[in-house]
Amino acid sequence: MSFSSILSQDITDDITPPASSPALGSREQLVCKAYQNEPWLAGVAQDLILDKKLIVVDRELLFQILMVENITKSKLTQIDDIKTKLDPKKQKVDRLRSGLQVSDAKKYEVITQVNMEDDSNTNNNNYNTNYNNNNDGNTARDKSVFKLTLQSKSGDVFFAINCTPIPWSSCMLGSKIVVLPGTMFNRGVFMLKDSQVIFLGGINRVWNENREQKLCDYLESKLQRDKQLVNGSLKKRKANE
Repeated sequence: MSFSSILSQDITDDITPPASSPALGSREQLVCKAYQNEPWLAGVAQDLILDKKLIVVDRELLFQILMVENITKSKLTQIDDIKTKLDPKKQKVDRLRSGLQVSDAKKYEVITQVNMEDDSNTNNNNYNTNYNNNNDGNTARDKSVFKLTLQSKSGDVFFAINCTPIPWSSCMLGSKIVVLPGTMFNRGVFMLKDSQVIFLGGINRVWNENREQKLCDYLESKLQRDKQLVNGSLKKRKANE
């Protein structure tokens, strides 16, 4: 079986990877080694995993990505974004306006004509401004924190969050990563740094059918659960008063 086949399959299935050999490239050898290593905390009960504090990963670990969630954006905002993408007619007209201050509203005007003579100078100034803003290391995307749901070949599910920006946050479901030795693991969560994880890519086509709708359903269920927890806490508080 080829390595490309491994990247496109569910690693919980019975897969026999090619034997490691010097003829394989460094990437293929890494996949082979990570797949053959003992899965992380295999057979350990979930409640015991949550008790594991600040453990340093000691070997290469292969995982497949089940879900990627941007936890720096509200669930409601993400749901609205997805629904708008799926059906632009459902876009909330007042959404942009509601997020603006009165003083900011003046910045958004309808352009009825363009002065071509001033256009080149304006574009140069805008380019310089945008270049400086996008290269100061503090862009909104760089600050995004993602919660990744990971699965090992033994079927165990773990979570991970990025401690540094990761360039593959919009990856397809079923993509494979290798978590490298030195990564910190705390209470069921891998603390990922870009230098401590190798993104391998790959795609599970079945998992990605109607991917946007699946993500929307997932976020809506979490949002509903959060509301139930809040309502339950309020009722409990009122009962104790």
